[in-house]
Amino acid sequence: MFEARLLKSGQLKKILEAIKELLKEATFDCSDSGIQLQAMDDAHVSLVSMCLKSTGFDKFRCDRNLSMGINLESMVKIMKCCSNDDIMTIKAQDNADTLTIMFETSNQEKMSDYEMKLMNLDQEHLGIPETNYSCIIKMPSTEFARIL
Repeated sequence: MFEARLLKSGQLKKILEAIKELLKEATFDCSDSGIQLQAMDDAHVSLVSMCLKSTGFDKFRCDRNLSMGINLESMVKIMKCCSNDDIMTIKAQDNADTLTIMFETSNQEKMSDYEMKLMNLDQEHLGIPETNYSCIIKMPSTEFARIL
């Protein structure tokens, strides 16, 4: 069984909004260390690599490694049904063909459940070598967006 719980769904919401601009669908590889995604866009120009460590979740359980093919546009549509402060829980059974996404307000006044079909995606896992960069720049994302 896989279960991941975030106390503020807005964090994952922003990540998926950004990724869906490059990818239509992707495979989320879940293990006891967290959730990983690696994929190339359709034009093979951009490489997306995401790693959400299990320690970043309020609750994280992954009994065995699981690969979930997800349509990102559908997932983002579901994510629009929650506010940024809602508690979000994602669940999937072993060998399941659906993903359950639950939202609840922090005072548990409102709860909503969504079920999304998973896809069978054949994507190769890309080996990304560790790279030492000669320069690392840190700046607020708003400033970076303004410059671009």
